[in-house]
Amino acid sequence: MGQGTRQARESVGQGIKRSEGPVMLVMRAWLWLVPAVMLVASVVFGTIAVLDGSWALVVVMVLMGVFALALFVLHWWLMYRFGSTRP
Repeated sequence: MGQGTRQARESVGQGIKRSEGPVMLVMRAWLWLVPAVMLVASVVFGTIAVLDGSWALVVVMVLMGVFALALFVLHWWLMYRFGSTRP
């Protein structure tokens, strides 16, 4: 049953040409940059918190870093699953 459903989706999707316009470029940049900036910010502010001895903020920054990594993996999966440009 799954094979027939996939073939039906592929046959319907063959008539649709995906465009790689500026909107897709902005979407891809957003999906890659947001988790990367979050991860960098958590490392920078976590380092400052360690130097200052604010351990509660260190814990928050570690959680933010883990969330950034999880968001990166989710965005990667979304682009892999829905953003591929197969002929």
